[in-house]
Amino acid sequence: MDLKKEALACGFADAAVIDVKDLVFVLEYRKFCEENLCGNYNLLPACPPACGTAEEMRRRAQSYEKALILQSILKQPEIDSAFFKKAKRDHNLLTEKLAGQMKAGGMKDLLIMSAGPYKRHSCMSAYGVDAQKMADAAGMVCWADDGDVRLFSLILF
Repeated sequence: MDLKKEALACGFADAAVIDVKDLVFVLEYRKFCEENLCGNYNLLPACPPACGTAEEMRRRAQSYEKALILQSILKQPEIDSAFFKKAKRDHNLLTEKLAGQMKAGGMKDLLIMSAGPYKRHSCMSAYGVDAQKMADAAGMVCWADDGDVRLFSLILF
């Protein structure tokens, strides 16, 4: 299965496969969760502290070999929390759809890191993944002065 081709067919703006060993984990990023910037800390099972410690989550992620990085690009979006919430939900729905296709193709053991907490899936911040370094490793843009917002999720396999 050509995962990048499948991801683009699902509607992602870009996708890449990298080795999990190339992901950089900064366990101190858990502070963003603890500061409750998204409002879900200690509320959802996918969020800290219920999801596990940063070290436990890093070890869980590092037990996989490959990471499929999925990107959506919001072109000069409205600065509106309802808009971003819907965009993240849409991105995560696509991620789940692609994970379902991967499972149907025989890839049974998958770990999803969603764009913000989603259902039972923890976000990249909860795992401590450095998004900029991840994007660099995949040859993708994370931040730019173009007014666009980029959303990421990962499927580890």
